[in-house]
Amino acid sequence: MTKKTFAPSQDLQNLLEFRCPRFAELPDMGLYLEQTLEVINRALEPVLAEPLTKPMMSNYVKKGVVPAPVKKRYYRDHLCYAIAMALMKSVFTVDQVAGLYAVQQSTYPLQVAYDFLCAEYENALHEAFAFTGQPLPTVETRLTEQTVLVRAMVLAATNHVFVTHALRQ
Repeated sequence: MTKKTFAPSQDLQNLLEFRCPRFAELPDMGLYLEQTLEVINRALEPVLAEPLTKPMMSNYVKKGVVPAPVKKRYYRDHLCYAIAMALMKSVFTVDQVAGLYAVQQSTYPLQVAYDFLCAEYENALHEAFAFTGQPLPTVETRLTEQTVLVRAMVLAATNHVFVTHALRQ
């Protein structure tokens, strides 16, 4: 059996440099589904095991996890929900991610909740891949049910990315 090592690779470097687009950086001009998927898949490529597809988006809209498009167009709010779903889908069910949304919506406006999710996800990636053995501090400004839930979910999702990456080498 070949011993696996965690030597630096370009994939690892891409993961450590990953930056999730923040709310203000997302397009809000009304994208068609193909364009929406292209924006999301390009932004999340380093961390997605599989790209987001038309059937996935249709399912997320049908289940109410992503709001229905407006005249077949997706706006910034739609992208926030779809990106969060894409980041979590490898570990959590649609209903579990919907539960996260429900907690977030009762605590913070979408922009704040989404940007916090992005920051925590990046933080958790560094915790998983930096090999320091030390947990990084959370980025919350106050401890709430939402911040604890987001932290737990992003740790699970980023650890899944770590295991997938480590076993692929």
